[in-house]
Amino acid sequence: MIKRQAPPRVKVAERIAAELRREIVTGNLRPGDRLHPERQLQEQFNISRPTLREALRMLESESLIEVTRGQRGGACVTALNPDVLARQVGVCLQIEGVTLQDVWQCRTIMEPAAAALLTASGNRAAIAAMEENIAAAAAAEDDPVRYGQLTSRFSHILTEYCGNKTIHILSTLIAGIVDRQTVDVTVKTYARAGVDRMRKWNVRSRERMVEIVRSGDAAEAQAHWHKHLEVAGEVVFSSYRAQMPIDVVQLPAAAE
Repeated sequence: MIKRQAPPRVKVAERIAAELRREIVTGNLRPGDRLHPERQLQEQFNISRPTLREALRMLESESLIEVTRGQRGGACVTALNPDVLARQVGVCLQIEGVTLQDVWQCRTIMEPAAAALLTASGNRAAIAAMEENIAAAAAAEDDPVRYGQLTSRFSHILTEYCGNKTIHILSTLIAGIVDRQTVDVTVKTYARAGVDRMRKWNVRSRERMVEIVRSGDAAEAQAHWHKHLEVAGEVVFSSYRAQMPIDVVQLPAAAE
């Protein structure tokens, strides 16, 4: 006779946090809404103050609520902060020893697919955003940091307007890692011989992307952006050891 294992016991604070978390993610509690006062929550869940505060700390650590002290204090639902999530994902990837090449490979899977979806949708707002991005990059040729940021922004436009929220959110979570390397490589290589030719290729490639989106050829859009990322990746990997784990933890500047 097989003996069934008892399910793991869940701490009361975890159960309360889960109930409140569900209220937030289902939209019953929205950003800006205040949770009931502590005493009322204690009575509602029949729990002690320490247990309630432990549950609230769990939600606060997930950036779902913000707790303030004082006479007018309390817990308030906060808007989702992608930067917090991206930082957590970045730390997780670094702990797992993920390399820049690994992250870049993920881009070559998601972004071309996003380009195909965007092209098939015929989204005119996306075309306007891409054209604005290209013009801004042309105006920032003498500013390597700004130019690098705009180069990264073009990729964000593809995922933002592709119509698939999952692709866009997942791309956003790794964007900080990719953006930092893109800007860093741009700054490091800006004065090198032949880099000006690469910048011009980059602009032409993005202009070509706009033409393809206008044409509505989703397959060509996917193939073009996949090739774009392959070529751009060669430049990035020439400045970084692509097999070294990423480093997303920035140490604070030393106190003066």
